[in-house]
Amino acid sequence: MGERGPLPKPYARRRNRRHTSGKYVTIARPAMPKDLPEEAKAEWRRMVPELEEIGLLAKVDRGVLIRYCTAWADWVELQGLLAQSGKVLKGARGHLVRNPLWFMKNDAEQTVTDLGRQLGLTPAARLRAGVVHERAPEPVREVDFPYQEFWEERKRRIIEAS
Repeated sequence: MGERGPLPKPYARRRNRRHTSGKYVTIARPAMPKDLPEEAKAEWRRMVPELEEIGLLAKVDRGVLIRYCTAWADWVELQGLLAQSGKVLKGARGHLVRNPLWFMKNDAEQTVTDLGRQLGLTPAARLRAGVVHERAPEPVREVDFPYQEFWEERKRRIIEAS
């Protein structure tokens, strides 16, 4: 039977614990750089409102967000190039080798994953940050009654006849 309770913190971790003395970071939208590639700008416009809404974005996160959006744009570009050229190429000696774009895409993918984790874009990172997941309320639908189509057709005919 296992022991109960959380694991004890190592001495080095306890010794190096930071004291924040109650300082807070203001939640605010960072300014988007003008020289971002178009795909990076689209990702910025997609992500910033979401992160701002759940309270995981501050002005100090601008650098991480720029790196994330740039890595995303690189990944999209490499994905397209890889789709055009194929995953396997002929090497110098005629053997089949993996396309070098594959390795570059994997590096960009790893960067997107790591930075996304820092920004709270994974479910585990959001739970660690204390974000509560809720389902969106379902839209209210009008109650269909059995003869709705009949009455709509009848109204249409009356309007056409007059």
